[in-house]
Amino acid sequence: MKRCLAVAILASSMVACKAPPLRTGTVPSSLSVHELAAAIEADARRSDMETDSTVRERLAADAASYAQACISRSPQSAACLYYRAIALGLDAKAHPLHASETLKSMLAALDGAEAADATYSQAGPARVKALVLNRAPGWPLGPGDAEAGLAAARRAVALAPSYPPNLLALAEAQAKNGDSNGARATYARAGELSRGLPPGADRDGWLREAEQGLAK
Repeated sequence: MKRCLAVAILASSMVACKAPPLRTGTVPSSLSVHELAAAIEADARRSDMETDSTVRERLAADAASYAQACISRSPQSAACLYYRAIALGLDAKAHPLHASETLKSMLAALDGAEAADATYSQAGPARVKALVLNRAPGWPLGPGDAEAGLAAARRAVALAPSYPPNLLALAEAQAKNGDSNGARATYARAGELSRGLPPGADRDGWLREAEQGLAK
């Protein structure tokens, strides 16, 4: 499934979409897993563009409701576990004082999603896990782990080697682990792959990130 994710910690994995208005009331029981996932995507996209902290909190709560409905519908599916992780990422962004524990729960959900279907969303569980592990503070402040992040990024690239966000996550992990030459080569490859894609917001964002990585 295409993704519209835009948590600060997940910025390499975004796909643009138009965000609908915030939901009011309970989650409709008629929504499918696909529709619930799409609703979380839209909340994440809007959260990434939102500057009002109160609105970000409402978006995080909205996404959490959809994620709970998805887990209740299909608790072992890669889609529901993956989007539960994304909803938890929104919560961590909206409530930074509690982010450390929330990110641990996010990683646990990603572990479950990867076990259920490692290929889901172009190896999304491993890719997002790599970004969280690379960007979160390390122990004792948070679950950050540069070596584990590198391993996760390598898994994502092994599963979907032509998907630019996977290479961007790997390049970031290589840089985090002190491999500047490897990071530059991987950023260059991500840029090359991005330039070969049709014009669009996703392609432009991935290419910009690759160029920024090469400029460091």
